[in-house]
Amino acid sequence: MHLHHADLTVSPWRNGAGRKADVVGGPGWLVTFAWVDKDADFSDFAGQDRTITLIEGEGFTLDFQEQPPLVLGTPLQPRWFDGGWRARCRLHGSPSMVLNAISDRAQWRHSVEIRAPRPEDTGFAVLLGEGGPGYRRLDTVSLPAPAVTVPCAVIRFDRKA
Repeated sequence: MHLHHADLTVSPWRNGAGRKADVVGGPGWLVTFAWVDKDADFSDFAGQDRTITLIEGEGFTLDFQEQPPLVLGTPLQPRWFDGGWRARCRLHGSPSMVLNAISDRAQWRHSVEIRAPRPEDTGFAVLLGEGGPGYRRLDTVSLPAPAVTVPCAVIRFDRKA
């Protein structure tokens, strides 16, 4: 599988406060891009684990009601949070784009690492640089993908026993 970022369909967030493009998903898991254009509440994903990675922009802070704030100010640093925590986003300046990995906590475990894919990897890779002929920045490929050697967000979903 090879999906071009430019071909993704953009739609509103669940709560209508932002925009997203679903990349790939299955029962109980999802990978999306999201654009945060203004301060807004985040959608409720109760029962879901979320990993969010700043891709572009100055970033933002997620304020949670009963948890310490989560600051996303440095690109390409995946950060986990509980999708059921009520979150309010405060932009640090310009709009930002993020990559999300979301999974049903009861069924799945997921990880997001920033690195070049390895031959033994399974899951998906979102290219963070130009990947050679036919591969563009922010394209998504299924793993293993021996032709992809640039840094990526390597995303893996493992079903719980």
